[in-house]
Amino acid sequence: MQSSHLKGMFLLSLLIISILHLTNSEQLTANNHVFLFDPPSLTVAVDHNTTATIQLVSEQDESVNVLFVYGLDRSPSTDYIEPLKPVHFPRHLTPMQIVLQISGRRPGHLIVGCNATPSLNGNLTERDFLRINIARSTKLNRLINIVGWLYFAAWSCSFYPQIVLNIRRQSVVGLHFDFLAFNLLGFFCYSIYNIALYSWQDVQDSYRKSHPHGVIPVLVNDVVFGLHGFIATLITIFQCLFYDRSTQRVSYITSILLVLSVLFLTITTIVTAVGRMDLLLLIYFYSYVKLIASCIKYIPQTVMNHQRRSTEGWSIGNVWLDFLGGILSLIQMVLLAINYNDWSSIFGSITKLGLGIVSMGFDLIFLVQHYILYKNTKKQEHGYQVLDNNEQPTSSVPT
Repeated sequence: MQSSHLKGMFLLSLLIISILHLTNSEQLTANNHVFLFDPPSLTVAVDHNTTATIQLVSEQDESVNVLFVYGLDRSPSTDYIEPLKPVHFPRHLTPMQIVLQISGRRPGHLIVGCNATPSLNGNLTERDFLRINIARSTKLNRLINIVGWLYFAAWSCSFYPQIVLNIRRQSVVGLHFDFLAFNLLGFFCYSIYNIALYSWQDVQDSYRKSHPHGVIPVLVNDVVFGLHGFIATLITIFQCLFYDRSTQRVSYITSILLVLSVLFLTITTIVTAVGRMDLLLLIYFYSYVKLIASCIKYIPQTVMNHQRRSTEGWSIGNVWLDFLGGILSLIQMVLLAINYNDWSSIFGSITKLGLGIVSMGFDLIFLVQHYILYKNTKKQEHGYQVLDNNEQPTSSVPT
């Protein structure tokens, strides 16, 4: 790996972090709401009950009656849950919380909004809502959580077989540096995207304006996974600096793509820093670069294995764990669709589904290369580096 690429991403990370201090966050407080639901989002199973509370935020000069409406069309009725009874807030009696009894009827997702009489602050109450997920089964919900943690563990552990293999061989010959370069860029952008959506108030506010009833699509395990992947890739790159690497280097084409990507992100970050572009759009740009890097990062390694007629130096353990994580991820998506009767959650996220299929497709290619096409090709034995067919093997063991 060339140090200039690492320096470029380091400077870019400093620039994107500085934006957090240059922008003025508008904290989301009770002043932004007429009503507050607690919790703002909940899950209940069919034929099961749970509770939430609704609070009138500011004191009113007259009593307030609230009728509940359902869905994006604000219908007065629903069959997803038992319709909620109207509530009454006496005047000059705030803060006051009223408990809502919620009973699941059929699986799905539901937005519960408010219609207040008299009208409060115009139509402001339209952004005060309760999000309810109605599950088919609580047992299936637990299974979904277990599967989620299993694929998180599989993907998190997938970095280490390659690191261990490099240590055992004291060599990185056979591991394509282009893969590491794209992986580093991808996890750098993925970490910026996750951290921004998870913890930056400006980004979250922009997201809520664009998706009034949406859920922030990043959890803490997404943040941890992205940072862990970035650090693990850095460790592998440092191994490339000290272990035997023969004549391997990052290709010119990949170097050009990396420079263009870093240049693009740097320019858009500066434009955002001076207030000429929305911060959320910038974060989306980082995610797009991550998607592109994920789509092409396996190609150089696939071609290299074919040219060498060998997979020596490329950890098959990494491939198995990545493939297992992909399978478990798809299983979880199907279980979620079944449990919430929401098949659009699969086909509505073509990018996520497509990336998973592409990744598992390359995993299958690597498995075929390792176990079928090149299984009898052993160009790497203990103490010897992998060489091209025209080169002579030389010992790499210190004497």
